[in-house]
Amino acid sequence: MKCLQCGGNMTSRQETRRSYSGLEGVIIEGVQVRHCPECGEEEVSYSNVEQLHTQLALQLARKEAALTPREVRFLRTWLGLSGTDLARRMGVTKETVSRWERVDKPLVMGATAERLLRLMAVHEQPVEDYPLERLEHVATGKPAPLRVRLKPRKQGWTAEVTS
Repeated sequence: MKCLQCGGNMTSRQETRRSYSGLEGVIIEGVQVRHCPECGEEEVSYSNVEQLHTQLALQLARKEAALTPREVRFLRTWLGLSGTDLARRMGVTKETVSRWERVDKPLVMGATAERLLRLMAVHEQPVEDYPLERLEHVATGKPAPLRVRLKPRKQGWTAEVTS
């Protein structure tokens, strides 16, 4: 395959990526990466990206720590909602949604709003092992990034929560 930047021959290998879509604690194994030795250009290819996003959304919905701003944004976009749409659904202003997603000066989501967002994510992809009683334990501490390792499998992706 030729590099789109300089036309050089690209090499390809499987790699592990240590973040994804701004989510710092996410580790994704088995990612196809093409490198251009001439100009340094890099092309990353994730297999079955829809299932990868679904796994990430479900892992975010299940974690006990409060969501980080980047995680709130990931869930909103995974749900296919604009900031205005999410605000309307949750009964808040679009400015509030914007503040939840700000990395520099975030407004921490209230526990009720965060539980609603998580339920919305779970509802889009039902999970059998997510009892509603777990909601009382989520979003009770300081925001912390999700720590998860994702591995490719024949039928999609598997997720393993890391510490």
